[in-house]
Amino acid sequence: MATSPRSDFDLKTVPLCETDLHQLEALFDEQCEEWLSLLGWDYSGPSRLIREVARARELPGFSIVSGGVAIGFAYYAIDGGRCSIGDVYISQPWRGLGADREVMAAVLDQIDRLGRVHRIESQCVSVHNESADSLFQSRGFSRLERHYMALQLDSTPSPQVHPLDYRSELTTRSWRSDDFSQAARIIHRSYKGEHDSLINSQYRTEEGCADLLTILTDHIWCGNFLPQASRVAVGPRGSLAAVLISTRIAPRSGHVAQISVHPAHQNRGIGRRLLNESLSELRRLGYASASLAVTASNAAAHHLYESCGFGTVHSFPVFYRESG
Repeated sequence: MATSPRSDFDLKTVPLCETDLHQLEALFDEQCEEWLSLLGWDYSGPSRLIREVARARELPGFSIVSGGVAIGFAYYAIDGGRCSIGDVYISQPWRGLGADREVMAAVLDQIDRLGRVHRIESQCVSVHNESADSLFQSRGFSRLERHYMALQLDSTPSPQVHPLDYRSELTTRSWRSDDFSQAARIIHRSYKGEHDSLINSQYRTEEGCADLLTILTDHIWCGNFLPQASRVAVGPRGSLAAVLISTRIAPRSGHVAQISVHPAHQNRGIGRRLLNESLSELRRLGYASASLAVTASNAAAHHLYESCGFGTVHSFPVFYRESG
């Protein structure tokens, strides 16, 4: 936004349903530009859906205002007793002044007043929200770090696809629509007891994993689904052992949105095989880059991605708090 911060700035929070829509639109535009520049992600599709809810005055959350001008926002969604922080974004000139803490405090206070939420998760890709970070921790949230990693496909040679471990009777192929149910089960089993199931409670149940898979394959929140670049590993009797989901996040940018290997088949090179095959297909389709996100504490996955040429371009914290 064009407005510059003043040394005598004042901050106040305003419900999103009462915030000037033109000012919100300017913030959404700035966020889309930053996502494209920083992450290589065209966020205009999901942003359009969020704007529609905001225009209908139905987006729960707050803006942060200084001198009558909205300089940031935060919103959330509640599903039963679970609340997801959808986003917290502060205009670039206003970062480092505590605006992120103020707007997030207003959101958390409102959620706590509802009295029916037993779990709050924040998985959004935040940018320079250090004050909000400290607020979450002061409010009893657990914190984990996530890394957004990228690979330039047009400047990195395609890796040789090695045969699978001799103990494996698996074959690999592209995604088919009838893989959905088995894939949801694979995702559920692969995350059992892992840190990601702490961050996102949907990983704890097969039903929740099916909901996540629906988002990846039928919606645009994580990009447009690319079945031809998505892969599965299949056993001799047709049962799935691993799944990789790829999406398109910009005209020449692919994204590995999900990769899961059944625990019985891990440490046999299956994840690497699926990843290399997906990257090769993305190259063939003319994509210039690929990206993914990984929890920093998942050392094995982090090592795999680095060995395939991915490098971290952005790090961000995620939080969760559960009661009762």
